[in-house]
Amino acid sequence: MKRMVMLAAAVAVVLLARPAEAQLPGLQMGDQVQAEERSVEDVIRAQLRAFNAHDAQALVANLHEKFAWFAVDSDVTTLEMQGRGNFRDSMVDYFRTVPGVRADIEELSVVGAFASTVERAYWLQDGVEVSQASLAIYEIRNGLIYRVWYYPAFD
Repeated sequence: MKRMVMLAAAVAVVLLARPAEAQLPGLQMGDQVQAEERSVEDVIRAQLRAFNAHDAQALVANLHEKFAWFAVDSDVTTLEMQGRGNFRDSMVDYFRTVPGVRADIEELSVVGAFASTVERAYWLQDGVEVSQASLAIYEIRNGLIYRVWYYPAFD
């Protein structure tokens, strides 16, 4: 469950109520023209909106074709997921498993092509709302999420 929460927070990529596609009409996977016009912060916030809408396709539309997600724990960095299809499938399963999950961004800082966020995911566990936060670093290329590094979750 903790790994799924980290995935959720990662995806939450902090990013609030309309899917990314609604913000960028016509944006398709591989359509770099409209994506390139978005700021790093816009990409992160679009991803959060897609996450909170539980829209796996909109989440994928924000990913670079060479997307990779890494988990960082102590002195080990692990490639958790690579590719849009794998990410979409994981998110569909995740939203089915944790139907009420939502997330927000507690902190967001942008430096060049990188954004650091503290993302907090909320869900119900035994009828009680619980949450965890995680630090994430996003690399944005051509207006799309190229790489993301997630650090261990904390309360």
